[in-house]
Amino acid sequence: MSEQVTEVTDQHESATRPVERIVASSVDGLDKQALARTLATIDRLGLGDNLVELDTQGYTTIRGVLSEDQVERAKSALLNRVEENTGQRVDIETATDFQSSMGASMDYLHYMLYEDPVFEEILMAEEPLAIVSYLVGESCVLSSLGCHFKAPGPTGIVALHADTRGPQPFATHAQTANVNYALTPYTREAGATALVPGSHKYARQPTLAESALTGEQCNPAAVPADLAPGDCVVWHGHTWHGSFEREIPGVRMNLAVYFARSHVVTQERHKDVVPREVLDRHANDERFKRLLAVDDAYGWQREGPDFAQMGRMATGWYD
Repeated sequence: MSEQVTEVTDQHESATRPVERIVASSVDGLDKQALARTLATIDRLGLGDNLVELDTQGYTTIRGVLSEDQVERAKSALLNRVEENTGQRVDIETATDFQSSMGASMDYLHYMLYEDPVFEEILMAEEPLAIVSYLVGESCVLSSLGCHFKAPGPTGIVALHADTRGPQPFATHAQTANVNYALTPYTREAGATALVPGSHKYARQPTLAESALTGEQCNPAAVPADLAPGDCVVWHGHTWHGSFEREIPGVRMNLAVYFARSHVVTQERHKDVVPREVLDRHANDERFKRLLAVDDAYGWQREGPDFAQMGRMATGWYD
């Protein structure tokens, strides 16, 4: 009996191994092709030094991504949301006493993509999207798009943390990537984003002591992202980041465009709810639709999966 079982098993393995090799070769080939496309785009855009900075520091700065017009349109739409939320128009140059509905000096303005077409333009900005593709693949999706609207005060401090969630140590590759645009000047006294160079290599969350950004307890390794309006900083999902207290009058406005691998649960829902006029504006842009999970295979009910969509799912790190 033992010999018969062994013989059958050996025959089965002999029959399946070539198939496994073909599948593995195909998967590996698709991923290599995706990486080649991504690296070609990075080379065409002159972002080679940014890639080195990203791999060594865990983040990279890209200057002048947004035009002055795009910055002003984004700020206007965000201020409209603040007015809708609070009933008052905030002077971002002089404000000192802004408070969110929770009583803090910072508010997060969520789900902004559909408030103005400018956010669609920003989502598709070619340079940061190329770096994001290197981090989380061509199949990545938009997790959220919103603004940290921040006035002076200690309640605007965000402790250092990594965006990656789940068991530690983290996976060796990024699960998420963040693009943080400055819409107003970023300096430490203006409440800039704080980053810890090289922290993406720790593959864990900071401890309570390591996460502090206040007074004498402030993590000495944290550095401010010094940005002009229209610049952005892109970081690996493992990178420790937060934000310093704003110490001068006025409001710091950013736009946080957060991406995730296609298998990660997103912060915002876009599949099945993208407005028709938005889809019409991007009818021929497959990357835009993929970012919003328009054709994502998961989420079926009694009808079962669409196997054509299943066949287009990611197979590796870069595709």
